[in-house]
Amino acid sequence: MAGSEASQAAADGCGAPAGGVAIKDAGNQAIIQGTVTKDGSPVQTGYARLLNSGGDFVAEVPLGADGGFRFFAATGDWTLRVLAPGGIRTDRTVTAATGQIRELQVAV
Repeated sequence: MAGSEASQAAADGCGAPAGGVAIKDAGNQAIIQGTVTKDGSPVQTGYARLLNSGGDFVAEVPLGADGGFRFFAATGDWTLRVLAPGGIRTDRTVTAATGQIRELQVAV
């Protein structure tokens, strides 16, 4: 890329929306997603963890700028654990099912 083209591409970003592409249809996936807020504002610094029914760690993602998270999970019972600065630790139980999006709004 020429210098001015590279500068323009950097200014415009990569073209992907922040937080990834919005998912409206789970298809053959079991999706657990949502947002984390504190006092009505997104929690931008922290992590969402997915624990299996035995309490074992399975996956972790950093929270997005909108406080968002998303997991593609197996069908079954899960615990979503949110960890954020200031000693924040919150657990929510959720059941994932193939073909469904489980939307969680977690206020901490």
